[in-house]
Amino acid sequence: MTGEREIQLILAGAEWLRTTPKEQRPRPSIVELRERFGLNARAALEAVRMATDFNKLEACNDNAEA
Repeated sequence: MTGEREIQLILAGAEWLRTTPKEQRPRPSIVELRERFGLNARAALEAVRMATDFNKLEACNDNAEA
């Protein structure tokens, strides 16, 4: 799986991971992303990385505004 569709699924997975509290996630992130979004292991890891990077960026922006 490559191309535009894969990118859309990775972004959707990253957004889901970012907005879903850990308490509401039924399984480990990689397992859930693979099943929920049909991602392979590499794409699931990319979604986790993107969600983590976005959260770090958001935290930096929050600190800059304070």
